[in-house]
Amino acid sequence: MEISIPTLLRIKPNALYKLGKYLRKEQFVRIGLFYGSGLKEMFEEQLKITFDSSEIELVYEDVVETNAIEEIYKTAYSLPETVQAIVAIGGGKVIDYCKYIAFMLQIPIISVPTSISNDGFASPGASLFVNGKRKSLKAKIPFGVVIDTEIIRKSPSYYTYSGIGDLISKYTAVYDWKAAYRVRQEPVNDFAVLISTNAVENMVNYKNKDIEDLEFLRLICGCLVMSGVAMEVSGSSRPASGSEHLISHAYDMIAQKPSLHGIQVGVATYAVSWLQKNPEHQTIKRVLEETGFIDYVSKNCLKKSDFIDAIKFAPNIKHNFYTVLSERENIKKLIDYVETDEYFGKLIAE
Repeated sequence: MEISIPTLLRIKPNALYKLGKYLRKEQFVRIGLFYGSGLKEMFEEQLKITFDSSEIELVYEDVVETNAIEEIYKTAYSLPETVQAIVAIGGGKVIDYCKYIAFMLQIPIISVPTSISNDGFASPGASLFVNGKRKSLKAKIPFGVVIDTEIIRKSPSYYTYSGIGDLISKYTAVYDWKAAYRVRQEPVNDFAVLISTNAVENMVNYKNKDIEDLEFLRLICGCLVMSGVAMEVSGSSRPASGSEHLISHAYDMIAQKPSLHGIQVGVATYAVSWLQKNPEHQTIKRVLEETGFIDYVSKNCLKKSDFIDAIKFAPNIKHNFYTVLSERENIKKLIDYVETDEYFGKLIAE
């Protein structure tokens, strides 16, 4: 199996101003540039300066408003043949859009996230709409990831809390993967487990968990990149996604007003870790408190009835994907916990 990992990686303040320099160094001088919705006005001038100073030619430019696969096909086949690489600046929608184009055309993509709500900006998958339904598809892992931590710090805090929720879930995801090996002999890639576990533990062991701190933000960004690499190494989402992600996906389908993916994942991780009797359950609780995640969610609770329905539906999300929720008695146990645990009651509301 061929494994690709990002070659270009810059995580630092004001990295956006040096994007042209980074591209020139990699000999990408003819670029297709894609913005997320509403971002062209914010960053167009900065990008023009950095591209002009490094003599980077924009041969294609677009703003992404959708992640429907039909639009991706149209865009991919309208790109000039002279494009050497594509640059995606924004959130998950535009980055997933471009990762799939890069996969189709087999050209490099440079991911420039403006928020860190999950690990998708560095992963080999894309969440797209196919025939009106959301699907997780194989895509191209970015050749480069450039993150300006000043931009991340200025993004709404709930995006960073979402990234923290997505990162802490590696504990429960790895637990589910190992359980799948014990019950169904599903192979486990030990190196992918090591990468994923180290990623979350780097965050856990960092002392100053202030999301306004540039060093902490740099650390979270790097950890999320490593989570993406773990998925590339394993050839699946297993090291980064387990029963907690199934609950979040089900909640997206059920709730009238879903929250951010990583917020839902973080809440589900806390609950699932209890069900798993995961040795990191208290660690998960502590980190979610220290970062301010719990305080944020307690003021922006998930809907209790929708969360319970999501638990019930979660095992149906992925066919032949064993997790702790594959055992029917565990669904009842988790629902009882969600309904009665006083602390968890802070995170969901009627």
